[in-house]
Amino acid sequence: MNELFWLTILLFVIAAVLRSELFFYLLYVVVGLQLVARFWIRQSARSLTWRRRMPTAAFQGEPLQVELELTNTSLLPLPWLSFSESLPTALHNPPSIHKVISLGAREQRTIRYTLMGQQRGFYQIGPLALRTGDVLGLSERTLRGPDNDYLTIYPTVLSLDELGLPASLPYGTLAAQQRLFYDPARPAGVRPYQATDGIRRIDWKTSARLGAPHVRRYQPAIALESLIALSFVRDEYQGRYIYDTMERALVAAASVASHLVGLGQPVGLCTNGCDPASGSMATPIPVAAGRSHLIAMLELLGRLETGDDEPLSDVLFRTSAHFGWGSTVVVITGQRGVDLVAALLPLKQRGLNIALIMTEPLPDDLGLPRRHGITTMGLWRDGRPTFA
Repeated sequence: MNELFWLTILLFVIAAVLRSELFFYLLYVVVGLQLVARFWIRQSARSLTWRRRMPTAAFQGEPLQVELELTNTSLLPLPWLSFSESLPTALHNPPSIHKVISLGAREQRTIRYTLMGQQRGFYQIGPLALRTGDVLGLSERTLRGPDNDYLTIYPTVLSLDELGLPASLPYGTLAAQQRLFYDPARPAGVRPYQATDGIRRIDWKTSARLGAPHVRRYQPAIALESLIALSFVRDEYQGRYIYDTMERALVAAASVASHLVGLGQPVGLCTNGCDPASGSMATPIPVAAGRSHLIAMLELLGRLETGDDEPLSDVLFRTSAHFGWGSTVVVITGQRGVDLVAALLPLKQRGLNIALIMTEPLPDDLGLPRRHGITTMGLWRDGRPTFA
């Protein structure tokens, strides 16, 4: 455009000096082309709309299709439209997508590409850079793409055996022969009649329809809660491979949560890690049950980053303040020693069951809390059995 400006000035000077109709004609043509090009691109750019469609979360290894929808609502075509999409290297290689397309009048074009999340995390998709111009290259305009989108990749969920943790230990409330109370206002279906059932619980309509005695099932009126407390501060972990150890602890938290939800038990989550979605320490997830609740916990764990220096014990005391007697707290940490035991003993004295999972512990690290009646397990990066 700078060259055209000086060309216009030169033609004007020559036409004025020579008073030549030819040069005046050329001047009119050059100025007219610039005005038409500017008007064309300005109107087309105003009429260009775009939208990015993509999921907000996914499991590791799951292919994700992203759609960029570009629409020209103008009666004027766009001769060319260049766009560049910036992507995290952990999701796409190469870390950008470049394309040049043309859009006719009232035309819509959808560009699709696939992402593959190989590592859990919280990723920014974008920004999208758009640039368009006329066919002669007389005028160009850079446009601001859609707002950035964010994608959460869930952490890996393993079985407790794969983690080297025994599934038989008391992670929460396990099934018992006799439940404490049942709430008739909370039905949970029917099941075949057993000899220990009372006659008053028989569902006569269902029994007549199925041809065999069935009893009504109710949800328990008193449900003991479980809380997973994950330490995610570097100062509370030791060793040469702190990052790998912390990721192993996070995978353990996700796996224990999945295990508890699979048993139908209510579970919550608290941590002293940072949630990049809010830019502050992660907000504890209240106790609840169900797969949708598990997904909410996996989303938080997928986003989690190392936190500040606030000890996990402070977060744990605030979160578990309303827990009743007999509830379970699963503490996953790299911290060890007398200070850790001193922080957990008040919870045990309140009647809470403590299940302590320590990363890369030494024999003495396991022995100290066990001597105080705290169920303690080791979590190693190689997945060795806890009691090996």
